Amino acid sequence: MRFLLLILLLTFLNLSFAGQIATMQIDYKLTGEITNLNPYSIFVAIPDDITYTEKTLPTSGDVTKVSVETINESELITFGTSILNGKIGYWIPPYTTVKITIYGVQPEIYALNVDDSQKGYDIVGPAVVNSIKVINLKENFPLSKRKGIKISNFKLYVWGSIIKDDDAGVLSIVLPTPLILDNYNRFYKIVGKNDPDVWISSYNKWFKEHVKKTDDVNLDMDDPLIPRMDYDVGVDIEVLDVPAIAFTTSSTQPIEFSYVMYGD
Repeated sequence: MRFLLLILLLTFLNLSFAGQIATMQIDYKLTGEITNLNPYSIFVAIPDDITYTEKTLPTSGDVTKVSVETINESELITFGTSILNGKIGYWIPPYTTVKITIYGVQPEIYALNVDDSQKGYDIVGPAVVNSIKVINLKENFPLSKRKGIKISNFKLYVWGSIIKDDDAGVLSIVLPTPLILDNYNRFYKIVGKNDPDVWISSYNKWFKEHVKKTDDVNLDMDDPLIPRMDYDVGVDIEVLDVPAIAFTTSSTQPIEFSYVMYGD
């Protein structure tokens, strides 16, 4: 029932604006453990910059595609007990585990944009962001690829908000979790007692339901004012899936979200 209600809302309350439609802010913290299984001490540097891989989720031609533009990237704060060759890190004795924490100095800020080429339709689909940033722990901690070094118990904490632009009118948007751990195994949304629950459990489930409802409408595809329903899947829908945020608002008050992800 919740998916059906969201599909109805996100189909009939739509965006008719090009340019920046909203601003998104994200704070995050990454914690975890590094274990030295070798019979000798090792130095492990803590990365001063977290790199991401961008991955694409399925979408269709009847949605308003939203691009994410980076406005401000946050510098990271890292902790360590030693410095080697200018790198902050830890000397880890044999068979010892250390806990690490990395977080940003300030929120990262992104503009959510719709380009002008998507104007001119009588019917406009919901605004959809179909890209996410993925943190690969082994790429960010390359020493973990070596024998005798283990990374474990990593958690990604994310706090964010979306603020609708003044000129965007009514905003209906679907946004998959913007930052995830590669091969994460657990996800927990955090919803305050009096806060609206804007979460849906699966972006791909929403997409499938949206496609089914669009097909059921059986629109006249010869009408040039109606976008064609080409389904730009591009990925294996059963392999890559994440929870998502979905809401409709006419307010410029922040829509806040928080979640925790656990790595393998």
